[in-house]
Amino acid sequence: MEKDTLLKSFGVLYIDLKGDTIIHINKRTSCFLQPLVKSDKGETNYIRLKLNKDKNTVYMIDSILSVGKILYNSRTTGIIIPIIKYQDVDDFWTTGEIQYFNTDELLSDCIEKNLENSEAVCFNNSGLFCLYMNADTLFTYNIATKEKKSIFTFNNPMMYSVELKLKNNILTLIYYSNLVEDFSDPNSAAKVINFEYQE
Repeated sequence: MEKDTLLKSFGVLYIDLKGDTIIHINKRTSCFLQPLVKSDKGETNYIRLKLNKDKNTVYMIDSILSVGKILYNSRTTGIIIPIIKYQDVDDFWTTGEIQYFNTDELLSDCIEKNLENSEAVCFNNSGLFCLYMNADTLFTYNIATKEKKSIFTFNNPMMYSVELKLKNNILTLIYYSNLVEDFSDPNSAAKVINFEYQE
């Protein structure tokens, strides 16, 4: 997925939804994104995310500002969902979470509760781990043991990570190097970096 400006990279927002939106995960599971009505106080419009299995709601998250790329692993029947819950109006800093849900066992887990300036997450090849960016640091997370480990730091606290992809032991990160400048500049383009990744 190409995202040509930082403003367009913030996943699915309220303004993108024209009513309820359905994302089919597998034959029995669907994800519903529902726009929530704006309050009388003029607060920001939020999204509700629901996972339905066999037409029953099995998981729900409220008060979401935007939803990143939802990923499903057919080997483990796991779903990872990056969400943004808050964005600072002054410096554009974002705070969110990475949620995990297993569609067979109907079990959920919060992989990262304090996700900053990122919606970049992916499964490893086996689907037993996920890799994700939090601020300027790359982490691995063991889904079974819930062990989190930092594996690389960019030393750039102003970066915003859009997407992670793993293919043929090459990990690709799409990111913006300066959140404030790139958000303000409509001509700013995302950067791409590739790493070798061995499990």
